[in-house]
Amino acid sequence: MFDKNGGLLGAIACASVGLLIGGLIGHFGTTSVTEEDRERITTYQKLIEDKWASETDVTQMILDLISTTNLRNNLKELSRKPHLAGTARDDELAMLIHQRFMEAGFDTAELVPYEVLLSYPNHTNPNLITIMDSSQKVVFTSKFKEEALHEDDEDPEFVHAFNGYSAAGDVTTQPGVGVIYVNYGRVEDFEKLEELGIDVAGHVVMARYGKIFRGNKLLHAEQRNASGVILFSDPKDVALNGTDPKDVYPNSFWLPGSGMQRGGTYTIKGDPLTPGWPSTKHAYRLDESEVPLPKIPCQPIGYDDARVIMEKMGGKVPPADWVGGMKGIKYNLGPEMLNEYKDYTLRLQTNNFLRSVNSYNVIGTIKGSTEPDRYVLIGNHRDAWGYGAVDPSSGTAQLLETGRVFGQLLKKGWRPRRTLVFCSWGAEEYGLIGSTEWVEEHLEKLQERAVLYLNTDSCAAGSILTPSSSPLIWDPLVKLTKMVPGVREGKTLYDEWEAYHLARNRSSPELKTLGSGSDHAPFAFYGGIPSLNVVFRMDSNKHGIYTHPTYHTGFETFYLVDTFVDPGFKIMQGCGRLAALFLKYFADSALIPYSLQQMSTVIEESLNKVKDKGKGATLLEIYDKFPLLEESAHNFTAATAIFAQKLDSVKDTLDPVMLRAINDQMMKLEQVFIMPTGLPGRPTIRHAIFAPSQFDNYAAAGFPGISDLLYRIDDLQGEELSKRHKEIRRHISDLTILLQKASGLLEDFNII
Repeated sequence: MFDKNGGLLGAIACASVGLLIGGLIGHFGTTSVTEEDRERITTYQKLIEDKWASETDVTQMILDLISTTNLRNNLKELSRKPHLAGTARDDELAMLIHQRFMEAGFDTAELVPYEVLLSYPNHTNPNLITIMDSSQKVVFTSKFKEEALHEDDEDPEFVHAFNGYSAAGDVTTQPGVGVIYVNYGRVEDFEKLEELGIDVAGHVVMARYGKIFRGNKLLHAEQRNASGVILFSDPKDVALNGTDPKDVYPNSFWLPGSGMQRGGTYTIKGDPLTPGWPSTKHAYRLDESEVPLPKIPCQPIGYDDARVIMEKMGGKVPPADWVGGMKGIKYNLGPEMLNEYKDYTLRLQTNNFLRSVNSYNVIGTIKGSTEPDRYVLIGNHRDAWGYGAVDPSSGTAQLLETGRVFGQLLKKGWRPRRTLVFCSWGAEEYGLIGSTEWVEEHLEKLQERAVLYLNTDSCAAGSILTPSSSPLIWDPLVKLTKMVPGVREGKTLYDEWEAYHLARNRSSPELKTLGSGSDHAPFAFYGGIPSLNVVFRMDSNKHGIYTHPTYHTGFETFYLVDTFVDPGFKIMQGCGRLAALFLKYFADSALIPYSLQQMSTVIEESLNKVKDKGKGATLLEIYDKFPLLEESAHNFTAATAIFAQKLDSVKDTLDPVMLRAINDQMMKLEQVFIMPTGLPGRPTIRHAIFAPSQFDNYAAAGFPGISDLLYRIDDLQGEELSKRHKEIRRHISDLTILLQKASGLLEDFNII
């Protein structure tokens, strides 16, 4: 953008603007204005026009048009029947969304199929956990489906409880031993058991849901040679008012005892058979035996059934914070059973199977009037583990309504500067499959043309706005939340967001980087596309939890949302309003409104966190050039400050060529941090600065590769330690070079 002597190439832009306008004025002063002259002026104005600033009436129209009635009707239809990925109802909804895009007047709408490997339970031979007494008489059999508690709960096609991609298996414990309670199944929980002298190898482990991704729980157990996993939702996490019928669904939003959280367990994202490549019909596919799917059986149960198992367990007393909310249960660690059950055995049987199916994405576009080759994308997945009234249908209802509103604008003659892309993803619940395959297929286009990806998975999981994004989006997030009316008592979404964090002793709303867990992940962590995830969650100040209690269970119904979560549909309306404003802001602002200095600030803060607790000294001892990484981070901070300062001085006088060039420069910034071969040991996670934790796919981490490589390094010796040190030196060098490249990207265009 700027010349190396500090003079502004932007000044040349200003001069060219002045010369052009001056010439035209002089020309008009001596001759009549021709149609050709008018066309030139119109074209020029169109190229530099900031439609966001000039179309405040359209912005207000967007806020007014998002209808709670339409949102309610959308949700009722979307959640009327279960729609597991790859099933007939999932396909029906794909067709419905395609039809709605066409009715809205989109320029294109297409169904995009991918042939993918999915996992299903056997409905004729359900997964079961049984307990047998000394005579091998079955004294307990777990439920494989929730009890119907409301008139709309029962559906013959409702999926049996299972964990996607977990192995088929049949495991029986030895009499009187064999089950170990592992709390949340985190790394630190297994390490605590090791401290207590408890080895999970050869045993079935029981873990309560929460804190980390369920697939990581299973992986941690498998890595320690457990024979199987039982997952359950504990009342302490999902029934805080008590477990009496009056305190749980259908009388409140809390989870009743038969509720079972389904969910995927594969920790690698995308179609398992086509890693790194789109799963089109002609794609080469791995054999199933070549895919690192889970090797041991895993089954979810409700807390009513968990009680029956855990009340029989003996062994050591758990740490105090491991005790859950089942009254009368001691949460003993096992593996021994109590004396009165010393001859009992537990059997875990899973009969899951794999099947290749077609799963559809629905992609609709509204062509940009000025920059049709620049994309602002919004996406939400369509598939659910059941009725999915919250996850994902509250987001899908919003996607449809937002599409309808932009269709209304089109009919009034409006058109965005840049192209809007609406995406309904398939098979997200199994591992972000639809979005991952699409990103893999269109990676080059997206990296060249994508301005923003906005994800809206669960618009109404609660009333608290809990966004996360690339730091490049943080300033726009603050700006736009101040424009959207509140969904509770606040004047604006920002006021409510701020009040929530003031109650948590923070001076301002928490701005967070992205973890994984939804369809923004392939855009952000594989493609380096600036991304934002908008979600409304439970009020953890009030309830102590973020995730809605009926998550992925048979009780996540339209009745639940309509009665308890979002009566009146104001939360969903707020989600739609914010999403729609983001689309217009990034599609219509002449200068893309990224916050570059937020990026540099967060990078320095993340590096300081990596250095905490003596890790900086360890890294310096391993690699004496570690200070160069710190220096490169400081240099990047300086480069972004200089860039922002100079840009601010010329942003209102840029000609079309300079405007386009600067936008392209900023669009590519985050892609600099993409490592072609991925993070150490994680080829599909390629963002070197911000990415999910290795030990929890849901969690965000800064400089995750360093944290991964330092994990348990003190346990290594000899050749293993030497190899790890070499990996650390290489990775620090890579990071240093990437930050230097990022600084270089912000230099003048004429400097290579």
